[in-house]
Amino acid sequence: MTQLDENPVESPKRFLSIDVFKGLAVLLMVFVNSIQNYNDIPSWTKHAGDYGLTYVDLVAPFFVFMLALNLNISYNRRVKKVGKKRALLRYLRRYLILIGIGLILMIYIDEHHFYLRWGTLQVLGVSGLMLLPLVNLKTYIKLIFAVVFMCIHQLLLFTPMQSVIYNSIEGGFFGLFSWGSMMVLSSVLGDGLKKGKEYVVRYFLYGGLICFIIGIALSFFQGISRPYISIPYILISVGIASMFYCFLYFLYEQWGTRFRFVINERIFSAIGRNAFIFFIIHLLIVYSIFTFFPPETPNFIIIPLAIGHAVFVWILAYLMSKYEIYIVI
Repeated sequence: MTQLDENPVESPKRFLSIDVFKGLAVLLMVFVNSIQNYNDIPSWTKHAGDYGLTYVDLVAPFFVFMLALNLNISYNRRVKKVGKKRALLRYLRRYLILIGIGLILMIYIDEHHFYLRWGTLQVLGVSGLMLLPLVNLKTYIKLIFAVVFMCIHQLLLFTPMQSVIYNSIEGGFFGLFSWGSMMVLSSVLGDGLKKGKEYVVRYFLYGGLICFIIGIALSFFQGISRPYISIPYILISVGIASMFYCFLYFLYEQWGTRFRFVINERIFSAIGRNAFIFFIIHLLIVYSIFTFFPPETPNFIIIPLAIGHAVFVWILAYLMSKYEIYIVI
């Protein structure tokens, strides 16, 4: 077996629900990124704009949430296996590599300028670095850090940095406290897995519902905004991700374990086990689609292309899973 994935075999138990969650997030990302640049696509399947929320705005938070779940589960196993210092170095290297690859992929060059731009991989890498020293702290302490990070970001929105955050991809470097708070808050809810199945409902369902309700309440004072990465956006998106994962947990780890479609699940989990490489592959395909099909291309061409893109990713994921090939940093 080629083992380059995040602990595909190093741990005795792997949560199928996490792999399914990752696979669903990747497929959603593949589809929506394939159609985002086209004029004929309805508004409900694009980012909401300055204020509002569509399902497209949940893709990045889903990735942040699943990265926090992975770190919560895998970090202690790695510590037990190789020691705390080597475990820290492993994850430190991983997140720095994510940032580096993101910077390379987002390079923009024109006749006179060379730009290093921010992007999703940088968000994941920096958020992971912010969570890493906090991951084993008590749940309530991590919650305090999440709230502090949210407040710092909110304060930045009252300064001239507001326009920088708004005009930057994923909030740019100055949006790091928002995504960091999202990552740490996701880890807070993810502690339900570490504490045992009797805590899953309490943390993921009730905790997610509390985040969602508070986010809705705060939206009357500050709008739900992905460009500004506002506090209501953070809370609502984490809440939805948490409640959705709770459903997947009970379906794949509890209720459905006696059903063949769960035991033999190879559709979403195959993609989830190689999430990183499919993130990279999908970017190359998306850029190719944008190159050959102009923004005015009609729906009846773009939608089948997006579906075909998702099908291609699944076929490749299935083959890699069949031959036990796992590729991540």
